[in-house]
Amino acid sequence: MNLIRLRYVKAVVETGSFTLAAQACYVTQPTLSNSIAQLEQEFEERLFARTTRSVALTPFGEHILPFIDRVIDAHAELMHESRNFVHPAGNTVRIGASPLLRSGWLAAMLEDFRKAHPGIDIILHEQNMADLYRMLDDRLLDIVFGVADAHRPSWSSADLYRENLYFIPRGDGEQGKSEVMFEDIAEETFVMVPNVCGLAKATRALFRSHRRRLNEYPGEALSYQVLEEWAALGLGAAILPESKRHALDNNASLLTNKRGSPLTLSFEAVWLTELASLSHMKLFTTFLMENNTR
Repeated sequence: MNLIRLRYVKAVVETGSFTLAAQACYVTQPTLSNSIAQLEQEFEERLFARTTRSVALTPFGEHILPFIDRVIDAHAELMHESRNFVHPAGNTVRIGASPLLRSGWLAAMLEDFRKAHPGIDIILHEQNMADLYRMLDDRLLDIVFGVADAHRPSWSSADLYRENLYFIPRGDGEQGKSEVMFEDIAEETFVMVPNVCGLAKATRALFRSHRRRLNEYPGEALSYQVLEEWAALGLGAAILPESKRHALDNNASLLTNKRGSPLTLSFEAVWLTELASLSHMKLFTTFLMENNTR
């Protein structure tokens, strides 16, 4: 039995939606739906009753959900205990970081913390956000840095910083604009990266907040640099935070709202509330909240 499939079930229960669950798990909806369908085949019974307007557990789903919870909790406890044996807690902060994080900010922040608390070691992991959040819940990480997202009840958070967003026009786009309003570019087709670092999810959320439909190019770019290259080729436009622009001499425009204020991407730190009182966590989270650069 695949543990990931059990996590998908939990995500659907928590969000009440296959679409929102897929977004929370950083996978496509077909991937999540197919995985749950395969789990239902293993169980030989349906877990969810779906209509065009709602998703609800079947009687079998309600019966089996507590057992799914136990399996997930047991796995988390197993990984936590094994990790603590190898790396005893108390002098190490394990940080998961999104690839989208501004590397200069991260390096400077960690260096300042090491100077202030030389007795605490830092272990850094960079992976996709779904894995980082899973590792956080499994207590394999102490804290996760990424794009501000919906919070779980078991998490606490602190703002880190905000970064301006830039519009990269397609190759035949208008040249030379230093700024462009969102409303003026909303009808464009956009090239996207996979939904693993937080950028794709944030871009889709940006369009939803403006009640506009995002027209996505059917392919996916491998990296932020490829986004710029594909835009230059005319495959579509792109949206990038300032620190991920590789071609700084390109015709990118600062993205603004109707009032002319820059549209930004917010970054935050999240950690398990129940572990916040541990001495090393208290030192680190206090340092973050006192030294953030919003």
